[in-house]
Amino acid sequence: MKKVISTDLTTANIAKVMDVLAETAMQLEGLTTTLSEEQLRQPLGEGERSFTEDLAHLIHSEARTSEAIYLALLLEEPLIPDVHSERQWGKLLRYDLLSCPDLLIYFKLRRLVLLRVLASLTEEQWARPIREEGKKRKESVYWQARALAMHELDHLNDLQNKLKRRVG
Repeated sequence: MKKVISTDLTTANIAKVMDVLAETAMQLEGLTTTLSEEQLRQPLGEGERSFTEDLAHLIHSEARTSEAIYLALLLEEPLIPDVHSERQWGKLLRYDLLSCPDLLIYFKLRRLVLLRVLASLTEEQWARPIREEGKKRKESVYWQARALAMHELDHLNDLQNKLKRRVG
C-alpha cells in the first residue's frame, strides 16, 4: 500500500512527514543487514541501480532539498538554482563510489541534522516560501520536506520489492 501525505500544511501532516523522515535511515539500514558489500553493489535488476547507487541518489536528493529548506529559513524567498540532484550534483560529488556502510553513516548524520532543524520550526516557518529557478509557483518548507518524504517512501518500497524478488 502506498502511503500518501496530504499537501495541506497541518500539525498532523507535519507529524507524518517527520515520522517518515525519521524512519528512513533505519529502514535503509535494515534492508542492508543480510547483504554483502558485493551484493550492495550489484544492480537490483536489468538496467537498474545497485542498492549503493540508490542510496547515493537519496543522499543527492536530500542534499538539494535540505539546502532549499535551510535557505528558506535563513533568507526571504530564496531563489534556488535549477541544479539537478542526480545529473549535476551526483556527477560532481560521486557518492556512488563510496561504500554502502559509509553512505549510511553519512545519510544518518545528515538526517539527524535535518530532523533537528525541522523539529524546531513553528507553523509559520513551515510555511516559509521557496522559489525555484524556472518555476512560477512558490513552494514552502513543508512542501519540500513532504516531497522528500514521499520520494524516500517510493524508493524504500521499490528497494524492498526488488530485494524480495532477488531472494525469492
